[in-house]
Amino acid sequence: MSKQLKLDVKRGNRIMSMEFDTEEDRRGWERAYRKSRLYTLYFMVGVGINFIFYFAGLDLSRNLLLGGVMGLAVPVAAMLGFTELHLYFLEQKNMRRR
Repeated sequence: MSKQLKLDVKRGNRIMSMEFDTEEDRRGWERAYRKSRLYTLYFMVGVGINFIFYFAGLDLSRNLLLGGVMGLAVPVAAMLGFTELHLYFLEQKNMRRR
């Protein structure tokens, strides 16, 4: 029988103990956890980009379809894209240290 890997995660004042079958599962969970912590930050960056577009003169609020797509697509794309870039550069930095 294989030994399960254990990981203790602190969330606030609680400590959650998690068990994983393989080291790859544990690394995948850690990567997803790190990404989820960055999502809010980069979503707000996307909202800021929408404000910059608005104050620069690109007002799409009169067009319901285009305004809605732009209002949602820019923050979600910023959230997903910047999070991936952030983790890519972080992993590159860690690879150079080894």
